[in-house]
Amino acid sequence: MRVGAPAGRVGGMRKTVRRGIVDSTRRQWLQACLAVGSGLASASSLDSLAQVRAPQRSPATKALPAPKPEVRSITVAIASPAALAYLPLLVAQQNGFFTQYGLDVQISEQQSPGRAINAVSMGQADVVCAWLENILSAPARGLGLQSFVLLGSAPMMSVGVSPRLVGPGQSAPTWAMLRGRKMGVVALNSPTHTVALAALRQAGVRAAEVGWVSVGSTVGAQAALRSGQIDGLVYMDPLMLQLEQRGEILPLADIRGPTAALATLGRQMPSSCLAGTPDFFQRLPATTQALSDGLVQALIWVQQASLRDILRLLPDAPGGMDAQGFVASFERLKTAYSPDGLCSREAASDVLQAMHEAEPTLRLEKIDAWRSINNSFAQRSGQRLKA
Repeated sequence: MRVGAPAGRVGGMRKTVRRGIVDSTRRQWLQACLAVGSGLASASSLDSLAQVRAPQRSPATKALPAPKPEVRSITVAIASPAALAYLPLLVAQQNGFFTQYGLDVQISEQQSPGRAINAVSMGQADVVCAWLENILSAPARGLGLQSFVLLGSAPMMSVGVSPRLVGPGQSAPTWAMLRGRKMGVVALNSPTHTVALAALRQAGVRAAEVGWVSVGSTVGAQAALRSGQIDGLVYMDPLMLQLEQRGEILPLADIRGPTAALATLGRQMPSSCLAGTPDFFQRLPATTQALSDGLVQALIWVQQASLRDILRLLPDAPGGMDAQGFVASFERLKTAYSPDGLCSREAASDVLQAMHEAEPTLRLEKIDAWRSINNSFAQRSGQRLKA
C-alpha cells in the first residue's frame, strides 16, 4: 500500500473538529502575539495591527450565485488537519466560506491518509483531504477517488542535513555527503520518501547508497536527529524552519515552492488536494460545487492575504506556533498553494512517475494518472469567483 502520512501530528480515528469562531479571549491573546512578530514587520505596521479590535474578512472575494447544495452537512476525512499543507481548509472554515455556500463542514481526523481514504470507502466521511500521491495509490484508485480541488502545487518540504556532516573547510552541505548515511522521512513509501528519492535521483545519488529511517511525528524526527539515528531529514514546516533557526540542521534543498521543486526534482510534484468519488459527484453535484467554491475562494484569499489576515488565523495555527514562526512558515509556503485549485495532466503524470521510480515493482507506469483528476468543479469555481 502506497499510503503514508505526509505530516507530523497524529490524531484519533474519529476525532471531529468543528468550525470555530474566534471569540474575544482568543482575539486578546492574538493581540499579545503581535509583538512576537515584530521581527517580520515594521514597528509601524505592527502598531497599526494592534489597533484592530475585531476580525475582518479581508481580502474579500465576491462570487456569483451558486446552486443550493443538496445536503448541508459534509464530513471531510483527513490525517493531520493542522498541517500547513492543509491551511486553505482552515481558511475556508474560519472565514466562513463554506457557510457562505450553504455547507456545514466537519473535519474527521484520522490516524493516517490510509485511514482517511478508508473512512470514505466505509461511508464514515464524504470526501478526503490528502496528498495527491495518496489519491494515486492503489486503494484510492480502487475506490475511484478523484482530486477535484488541488490545494498545493508543490511538495511544501525541504531537505536538510546534520551539521555533523559538514567538516572543516566545507561551506555548505552537498548531496554527495548523504552517501552511506541515513535519511529520515515521515514513513517509507510516504510523499516525503518519494520526494527524497526524486531529489537524490536528480542529484546523481542512487537510492541504495542511502539508508532510510521512518521518523513519524515531529517529536520522533527531532529525537532521531539529535540522537544521531539519522544524518539528514526530509520534512515540512514548521519543523524544518525551527530546526534551521536553531542550527540543528543545515538546509540542503528548499523544495517548498513550484520553481524550486522543479529545479531540484526535475518535475512538478503537487501536494495536498480534496478528493471524492464519481458517485459522490453525480449524486451531489451542487454540494460538490459548494465545497469547491469554498476552497477555491480560500486559495484566492491566501494569495491576497496580508500579514494582519494571516495573524488572525494564529489561534488555530499548527502545534501552537508563535506569531513569528507562523508568519515565517507561511511566507515560505505562500507560492506553493495553488492559485486556482486546478491540476494539470503533466503534474499528475509527474507524481505517478516519481511513485513508479520509488517502487518499480508496482508497474505504475501503466496507470493513467489523469483518471484521478477532475478539474470541472474548480474550473467552474474560478469562473464564478473571478466574474
